[in-house]
Amino acid sequence: MSLKWILTVVAGAVAIALVVIRGPFSGGGDVAHEAVRLHLNFFGSSIYKYHATTGKWPTQIDDLVKTALPVTSPHWRSWFVDDAMVIVWHKNLKPDPKDNGRHILAYHDKGLIAEGGHKWVCWGDLRTEYLKTEDLRAYLKNLKD
Repeated sequence: MSLKWILTVVAGAVAIALVVIRGPFSGGGDVAHEAVRLHLNFFGSSIYKYHATTGKWPTQIDDLVKTALPVTSPHWRSWFVDDAMVIVWHKNLKPDPKDNGRHILAYHDKGLIAEGGHKWVCWGDLRTEYLKTEDLRAYLKNLKD
């Protein structure tokens, strides 16, 4: 075998390995992050749907049962066992999500991906962000002040 052929095979194998390792959803961690982001969006959307239906903002987890959340995510309550997910119960949001981009609606608080100095949050405009834990704590502290 020629050296050129061996180098080509090795380079191809390395390229394939990099695609597999670095590709989308290449590992369990990526899937876990996407699951958290997806559910944060479900929870954020259900807050607005509750308001659209009742004219009030939800104040407890059971309020979200009155939305499509149980159909969209049948095991949605499991995220709230041991406070893995937390909803920030706001009383004066605007009905249009675009007007609430500075408010956090929910965040992921427990589990391996929430322990690395960052936590996933769902903002009022329904975007998700992997926010520094210290920034989330500062936001929550300002709500109490």
